[in-house]
Amino acid sequence: MSHKCRVTQVQAQSKQQGLSLVELMIALALGLVLTLGVIQVFTSASQTYRLTDRVAQLQEDMRFILGRMQQEVRMAGHRGCLVGEPTNHLNAPDPVVFGGRSITGWEAQATGLTDELDLTAAENGWGNGSGDAAPIVPAGTIRPGTDFFVLNSAQRTPTVLDGIAGSGTQVNTVNSSGINQGAIVLLVEGNCAAGDLFQKTSNDGANNIAKGNMAGYTPGNAAPGFPADRVYDGTATAYEYTSTLYYIGTSAATGEPGLFRQRVSTDGATAQELVSGVESMQVLYGVSPAAGGRRAAQYVTAANVDNWNNVVSMRIALLMRSANPVQDVSEARQFNLLGTQVTTEVDRRARLMGTVTVAIRNRLQ
Repeated sequence: MSHKCRVTQVQAQSKQQGLSLVELMIALALGLVLTLGVIQVFTSASQTYRLTDRVAQLQEDMRFILGRMQQEVRMAGHRGCLVGEPTNHLNAPDPVVFGGRSITGWEAQATGLTDELDLTAAENGWGNGSGDAAPIVPAGTIRPGTDFFVLNSAQRTPTVLDGIAGSGTQVNTVNSSGINQGAIVLLVEGNCAAGDLFQKTSNDGANNIAKGNMAGYTPGNAAPGFPADRVYDGTATAYEYTSTLYYIGTSAATGEPGLFRQRVSTDGATAQELVSGVESMQVLYGVSPAAGGRRAAQYVTAANVDNWNNVVSMRIALLMRSANPVQDVSEARQFNLLGTQVTTEVDRRARLMGTVTVAIRNRLQ
């Protein structure tokens, strides 16, 4: 009986022996491999998430800005129900701003069809086929190598008109007009047969819209009186006429490129950044074969448009980049923006290109 007990005790002692050094090293190596694998999976998943998140943000920004530009381009040249052109009373009217054109654009130097553009070495210089001077903007505001354009349109106001008065130089309103002094105003008769474009000279809170000769405001009015046959009663409509410049600039706060919109107004309105990260914009214009045409026969750059009244549509391409580097490697990438081969900086930013074609509604009616 005691012999069996001794055998059992020896067997138990044999089972309690520890790990050898080799076994411990193997276990540590396996654990290290598993840990490195987990870290690699986590790093890859994190990188993929950051890239997906940045691309999703770029897509959202692209949808927003293209939708916004579509709306404004579509309404370029809007003058309510007016049939034909209004009588322009502005002193020395500028066809680019507050003029009769719906749109005027400028092409950046060396960015035409089949041209190659390096964003790191783009040159200053813009022009168009009609030889128009660009709107006045601070030096260095518009980024080299990017196109820009101006849209003209009338925005309806809630003002209720109450007949011409003041020796034919003003139109009374039921209450305060709500239109600032110096604003460019378009009045359209109730029958849509005629209208007048001029600069408002009465005070902001006045119960009238005067059309006098006002010193200190540009462009001013060439003649103070309305035509004798105008009827601006309660059936007529008042619009505020606006000119808007779209361009690619640089944010003063972040130093990043972005799409800016600036109202070209008589009171010196400041530019508004619509979305950050837009580093290039290229534009083509759909031109009808003859004046008054309703279809685009071809799309050309601004340098090839000599009559802007023949432009019936626009094609806009934007190149956007992420705010932070998210790619695995640094590289220069090339994008085709409406026939212009654009080469980016060498970096790890994600990029997205978007294109939209918009018909100018008031040119197609």
